[in-house]
Amino acid sequence: MNSDKTTQKERFGFISHMKTTALFGVFLGHCLLFYVGNPYFPESAGFTVPWAVWIGSFFDASLIASFVFCSGFLFAHTLAKDDKTVLQCIGNRAKRFLVPYYVFGTLWVVPLDTFFNIQCFGRPENAGYLQGYWYMLVGCFSDHLWFFWIVFWVAMVFCLMKPLLTRKRQPLIFVITLALALVVQFFLSDFPYFKLSQTAPFFLCYFAGVCTYQFLGKLRDLPTPVLALLTVLCFAGSVSYKEVAAIHFSLEWISRLCGAFMGFFGFLALERTEPMQKFWASKLWQYTEAHGMQMFLVNCPTVYLYFRWLKPLIGQYAALCVPVNYILTLLTMYVLVWILDHVTSLFKERISRHAG
Repeated sequence: MNSDKTTQKERFGFISHMKTTALFGVFLGHCLLFYVGNPYFPESAGFTVPWAVWIGSFFDASLIASFVFCSGFLFAHTLAKDDKTVLQCIGNRAKRFLVPYYVFGTLWVVPLDTFFNIQCFGRPENAGYLQGYWYMLVGCFSDHLWFFWIVFWVAMVFCLMKPLLTRKRQPLIFVITLALALVVQFFLSDFPYFKLSQTAPFFLCYFAGVCTYQFLGKLRDLPTPVLALLTVLCFAGSVSYKEVAAIHFSLEWISRLCGAFMGFFGFLALERTEPMQKFWASKLWQYTEAHGMQMFLVNCPTVYLYFRWLKPLIGQYAALCVPVNYILTLLTMYVLVWILDHVTSLFKERISRHAG
């Protein structure tokens, strides 16, 4: 099993680096949210900053789309060597995405957000513990863990379509994927539970990842200048997210796809450069790649609490408050993950001793 993971990491290092970079972007995006005037984010500085709004809009278009794209890419890779049934496939995705959602929602998000009365989207104002747990249970209040429901729904659909996922049937899969996205857009956009209403554009991002894997050989043969040009073009499409989203939802979807492909083409080109290879081989980067999921799980509400502390001190200076919050949040996440790792190791050792 370990050798399979190592082989996958060696073959698709650009995907791992893309995910980890997007992860750092998510952490920074959370620090920017206080200054972007997001109506779904009650905790705020009380004013907006143009550069924060611009970066936040770009992150909205590219980061989650990139994660979903990578998930689809790796799912397509497992199809070639995976003989699991459709139900087993769905069960594995539920274990991977929903178990962390409920474990960390129960032990981390709800207790801290309730104790500090952090105002997050989906959490009623001044909600108590029981109300907070109920809203978390039904997927209304999830804070940053909403991402797990998004990926689960999309992955479940593709697990159901597993028998059809061949290169010859890609047009059919695209039609089904587009139809599902439109159903969500037109009929489930107000559905309040389990984040199903937010999945529409990510069906296409997942399909893009699956399709890209199936043509990876040809894409990897593209010259570096071509990859760089495609990266720039996709970047241009992703930074227009805020403007085009106001025109039509289909343009928003295209912008998100551009954000995902920007990362793919960019990291496919960067993996050919020696400086980036040395950087990615560093211990800190390797540690972050190995513990990225744990870092994401504990990211919030620490960023909110630091902002509350920083707001009366330097909150009026976004260019100072954002990086300070970011650094403090990163350091806290590394410490928390280190503690979590050691506690888990001690727990496993005790279990093995008792079992022996």
